[in-house]
Amino acid sequence: MSFMQVYFVENENPSRDSSGGIMSYISSLSEYLRKRDIETILLGAGLPHDGPTAFSRFLSVVEKREVPNPEYWLALFKKVRRLNIEEKSIIHAQRPDMLVPFVILKRKAPLMCTLHGAHDLAVFDKKGAAYGLVYRFLQWLAFRRVDRLIAVDAGTRDYYLRRYRWLAGRITVIPTGIDLDRFRPVENQALRDRSGWGQSDKIILFLGRLEKEKNLPFLLDAFCELKEHLDGVKLVLAGTGREEASLKLKANKMNLSDVVFMGEVAKEKVPELLSSADLLVLCSFYEGSPTVIKEALACNVPIVSFDVGDVSEVIRGIEGCQIAEKDHSDFAQKMLRALTADKRTSSRERMLSYSIEAVGQRTLDIYTSLLRSAGN
Repeated sequence: MSFMQVYFVENENPSRDSSGGIMSYISSLSEYLRKRDIETILLGAGLPHDGPTAFSRFLSVVEKREVPNPEYWLALFKKVRRLNIEEKSIIHAQRPDMLVPFVILKRKAPLMCTLHGAHDLAVFDKKGAAYGLVYRFLQWLAFRRVDRLIAVDAGTRDYYLRRYRWLAGRITVIPTGIDLDRFRPVENQALRDRSGWGQSDKIILFLGRLEKEKNLPFLLDAFCELKEHLDGVKLVLAGTGREEASLKLKANKMNLSDVVFMGEVAKEKVPELLSSADLLVLCSFYEGSPTVIKEALACNVPIVSFDVGDVSEVIRGIEGCQIAEKDHSDFAQKMLRALTADKRTSSRERMLSYSIEAVGQRTLDIYTSLLRSAGN
């Protein structure tokens, strides 16, 4: 047995070639830990998976490719009851409510949770008030028992401390990290050729889930306005999600033939895709510490984004990167300015402090401290 085990609790399927920011976060962290002989176990969803993953082991909570969070949460009780959690183990969830089965069943391993933004607001927005109130109760129940919390940015920390002041001694800000060996500037001609994009085309990239909180109808409106001032520009939406059909319908109604729905992108193709873009954009209603921003900057790609999460802190002082107002015209003008400047950033060196080595060590220090406090 390794000297430590970490159970990552998240409704994710390791057989999927690509997923969202949270899966990227726990995969990168797991790979960092495994290099240090720490065993990592994903309590996820999907059929038993024997192929290569970022984790030492995969334990399926629900044997379905995709499962709603409430179904995963209920099945987690059954799984946790039977789980043989050895000493020197850490339970690390990515949503507070996913710790509740461990709390109710009184499992003794130290409990941690990473807060990826104000998730309870997203629940209210997507599911309505009744569901949101239930979620907040489960969140409160988890917070009463949790040993440590990681907030991915200061805004997320402050949001929760305003509501739960008694968490002040248990919450630490650690941003998401990136693998700088993977994310680096690469030659983009090959991908552009395969995609039918010319070298003179201006490629605006959104990379992420096509979900309500990403505010992508706004992006389509801003792109439509941009096209009035710039020819040869394409908007590439890379990802899948529940808003995909409605976004395609809106783009069709607006006659936006230059909007490309790329679908989900394989993990190994993401660095190349980023390097092929002239601009990365983000207009979410809320974020925590969006990994894609740091990945793009490691590839020297300019950014135009709303002031959400820690984006303004990350891009501060980087030439070619801009914070836009929540206004179609301003966002379009900021995109126009970035594209007509026609140059890469020199931001890669700034990303050294966000390397997975730096971030992973800070997280490992918390694990070690918790086990020491627990007498393990």
